[in-house]
Formats: sequence, structure tokens, C-alpha cells
Amino acid sequence: MSNKQIYDYIVVGTGPGGATIAKELSKSGKKTLIVEYGPKFSGTGFYKLLTKVYIDENKKFLITDGGIWIGRARILGGSSYIAQGNAATPPNKIFKEWDINLSSELESAKKDLRVNFFPQHLIGEGTRRVIEGAKSLGLEMKPTPKCVDFSKCVGCNNCMYGCPTGAKWTTLEFIEEAVTNGADLSLNSSVRKVIKENGKAKGIQFEKNGSLHTIEGKNIILSAGGVGTPIILQNSGISEAGKGFATDVFEPIFGYTKDVGMANEHTMAVHLDVFLEDKELFPAPYMYPTMTLVKDITGFKPVKLNTINQLRALAKTRKVKAKRMIGMMAKIRDEITGEVRNDGTIIKSLTKKDKEKIDEAHEINKEILIASGANPETIKRGSYESGHPCCTAPIGKVLDKNQETEIANLFVSDASAFPSPLGMPPILTLVALSKKLSKYLIANS
Repeated sequence: MSNKQIYDYIVVGTGPGGATIAKELSKSGKKTLIVEYGPKFSGTGFYKLLTKVYIDENKKFLITDGGIWIGRARILGGSSYIAQGNAATPPNKIFKEWDINLSSELESAKKDLRVNFFPQHLIGEGTRRVIEGAKSLGLEMKPTPKCVDFSKCVGCNNCMYGCPTGAKWTTLEFIEEAVTNGADLSLNSSVRKVIKENGKAKGIQFEKNGSLHTIEGKNIILSAGGVGTPIILQNSGISEAGKGFATDVFEPIFGYTKDVGMANEHTMAVHLDVFLEDKELFPAPYMYPTMTLVKDITGFKPVKLNTINQLRALAKTRKVKAKRMIGMMAKIRDEITGEVRNDGTIIKSLTKKDKEKIDEAHEINKEILIASGANPETIKRGSYESGHPCCTAPIGKVLDKNQETEIANLFVSDASAFPSPLGMPPILTLVALSKKLSKYLIANS
């Protein structure tokens, strides 16, 4: 190999999974390398993030062949940079289904992320109207747990476009701690595959500055996300990776009232938990930032954001009149279908069961919006969207109970390791899962 330095641990990816692993392992005094595909990015705002983070190097959005839009960030901090800051704990039903106990790790994660509930004083008038509308139907919306310092939060609803006040927790905090503890960090490094010898992981091959490099490591932990990790695994000879894909699909719904809207209000400040167990739905008030263009009204979905398509989008779209618009969404636990191929193609369409769940969520959300004062004739459905690609290298199939692959010393710790989807915000679970793996690695080092 070209680099003679041998690391104890090489962690690929800096999202909630990878950053947690790096932080925990760096405390042990072992030599750790953190490898990130993208750069360090400090921009905030819709247009900066749209053109720098939500699209790839070819200026293309990530969309499945079935028309599901997938949001991900390939920068330092990964998905935490564009997450809404939600830190919900899944119902016990899911962990029983997984046959995994994460109770102590979840409590530890809550402390590390300083999880607290969304405060009443920051709930906007539009969201309050939706809360009252749901209440009139016998449904109680509860404050959403967030990893946000609300003393710094201004409720601007720009969480997914880079928090402008630094109120929202991101994994940059964990990465900084890991580097302070002695970990090395390599940015703009695209990992291609894991190098193996006699059935054991020996290092990684990655591209940086137009050249291929290899570096040795005794243990490799892939945390490149539900799309990135299975591609690396396939390139490393694990063909079963990527055979099956879930993503917590949701479909927003919007309607106009006569007097109130959710402009600039914090998305998902509250949520309904009553449908989590039986219907596997996670409904919550939802609104794009004011400057966002509503895709579903226009029907224009540019795959590639080049200059011509930007002009077409500007001509065909209209700005949300959020001063009188209220909205809802509901994530679902979609079925594990389709695949992620090693060229980056994602084969994924909604199944009959998925569509039935989405339709049921739509009727629930529509009823809430109407009870909140929305004119039924103005209510429109949005595009299928998602931000939680998962289940592409699941525990029990591609991974063993210790999250190790068939290649010895090659582990996975991100949402691709989920045995089934959560159907709700995954950050807390991702941090907990990585804490569990960290304990195992340190104990067996």
C-alpha cells in the first residue's frame, strides 16, 4: 500500500453514525482516521444549500426511478447539517422487531445531543392553529424532542438549510472532539472500496485530488449512509449489499386559510404519536421555508440543476404564499424494496401497501388542515420525498449482531444497518447504535 501508516480505526463518513464512532473511539487513545467524501461547508440559506449540498458533483438531484426525492448531504457533518434537529425515540416495538437493546445508549445519546422539547414560546400562530384543529378532532399534538439549544433558536425554519444561529446540534461538534483527541481527518476523499487480504479488511482505496490512494487500517467502519455504504460494500465484494432499500417516505400536504399561515415557523415543532404503533405514521405540521418553490403545484422536477433548468424552474414555479398557508406531512415505514446499485442508481417505487399508508396519512392530514381552517378546495398534495435512506446493509442479513460484515474487521454503523425502517427521525437511534458498536470495538481491541 502507498501509505505506510497503519491506523487502528478508519471511519468512513461524518454523519451521526460515523462522527459518533470517531468521537468514542478517539477517547480510547487508538490511532483513528476519519474520511469524508465532501468538504467542510459553513454556508446557510436555501439557495446556497440547494446548489452546493443537495445536488451531487454533476449538479443532479438524488431521485429514485419511482420519482422519490431523497435529501442527503455529502459534506462534513453529513445529514446532521441539513436535518430538522428532531431527536425522537422510536417505540419499543421497533427494537423488539430488531431484537436489539439500545436503552442505555439512547439515554447516553440524549445527554450528548442535549435533547429537549420544543418550547411553547417559539410555536408560531399557524402551528398553533393546526394544534387546535387536531385537538378538535380528539388528537393531541405533542412537542417534538429536538437537539437544539432554544436559547439561540429564532424559529426561522432554516434547519435543513444550515442553522444560521448555531442553535442546532450537528456532528461537527463530535468531529472537533475526535480531532482534539488526536484523530486525523481527510476531506474531499471519495472511498471506492475496502482493501482485503485473506478475508480480512486491511485498508481502503479512495480518490482525492484526481488520484487514487490506499491506506491501511486494522478496523474499517463504514458510515457513508444508506446510499453510499452499500456502494462501497458492493465494490468490496459484498454483493448482497443494496438489495433492498427503505427511506421513510413522506408526502406533504398544503392548504390556504383566510387569516393565518406557517411562514418562517419551525417545521415539526409538534407531532402526533398516536399513530406510531398501529398505523406506522409520524404526522407533524410541515412547511417549506418561505423562498421554496412548491414542486407539486408546478409538476416541474428538474433532475439536473443546470442554467437552462434553473430558468425553466423559475418560469414554471411560483413562490409559496406561506402567510396564509398551513401544511402537514406524515412519514411512513415503507416496505424494503428495490435496490441501490454500485453506479449510484436507486431502484425504488412505492408498493401498494406504501401507497395505502400514504393515502391514509393524506386523509388524516387533510382532515386536520380543514379543522384548522384550510379551504378544502385549496388543499394540494406534494411530491414523494424522503431523507432517511436505510436498510441497505441490514443487521441480520449483511451484518451480524455486532455490525460486522462477512469481511472480518469491516463494520457498518449508519442507517444502512437498520434491519427495518423507523418511519420517524433517525438521528437519536443512529447515535445510539454507534455508541453500541463503539463499546464492542473498544472492548475487543
